[in-house]
Formats: sequence, structure tokens, C-alpha cells
Amino acid sequence: MIRLPRTQRTLSRTGDDEPMPDLDPVTLSVLKGRLEQIADEMDATLFRSAFNPIIAEAHDASHGLYHADTGETLVQGKSGLPIFVGTMAFAVRMVIERIAAADAPLNPGDTYIFNDPYEGGTHLSDFKLVRP
Repeated sequence: MIRLPRTQRTLSRTGDDEPMPDLDPVTLSVLKGRLEQIADEMDATLFRSAFNPIIAEAHDASHGLYHADTGETLVQGKSGLPIFVGTMAFAVRMVIERIAAADAPLNPGDTYIFNDPYEGGTHLSDFKLVRP
């Protein structure tokens, strides 16, 4: 586990945002490598445990980590298909917008699964799982 001191924005006594501390190149590289490894391990876990040969052998899937507010791709796994990474950002954004519109609380462990091609999907056979 990597613990960085003061990596979140805080409010000063006057209510102004304080700037985030600068990351040195070594720390940035370590964080980048760790996030990429997380996405790669998600790929490896699915491909190793999948019963369907399309997923297990052809690696017809993709994983990544996405921005919590915008849904933009932060990192992606190296083994999956890149097309899914591009469409997944739209799927994550749709979940964020739906949750905000419903004023529903996000709870740890909630997982959203869907396959609507008009709401961030590609076609009906592709399922998206989003876990905030």
C-alpha cells in the first residue's frame, strides 16, 4: 500500500482551496505503475476465470480505472480490446449522471451492470459493470 501525505485538497480557514502538493517524478511514476498494475490484474483475473473462450482466449474484454466525477479514463489494462476502453468512459459518465439525477447515495460495493447500446454500450452482447 502506498500512503502519500496530504494528497487531497483541503479548505483553508478562509474557505479557499489550498493547492495540492507537487508530486515528484519518482512518486508520480510509482503511482502510475501501481494504477496500471491494478487494471492489469483485473484483466488477468477475468481472463483466468472466464468460462467463455471468447473472453478467456481472445481477451474480448477490457478493464480500467475512471475519473469519479467525469468518467474519463485514467488507466486501462494492457490485455483487453482498446475499443471497450473508449466506450467505457461514456458508460461510466452515464452511471454518474443517473446517480446524480436520482439523488441516490453511493454505497461501498455497489455495482451497476447494463448493456443498453444507447447509454454507453456498444451492442446488446456487451455488458458493462461500473463499481464506484
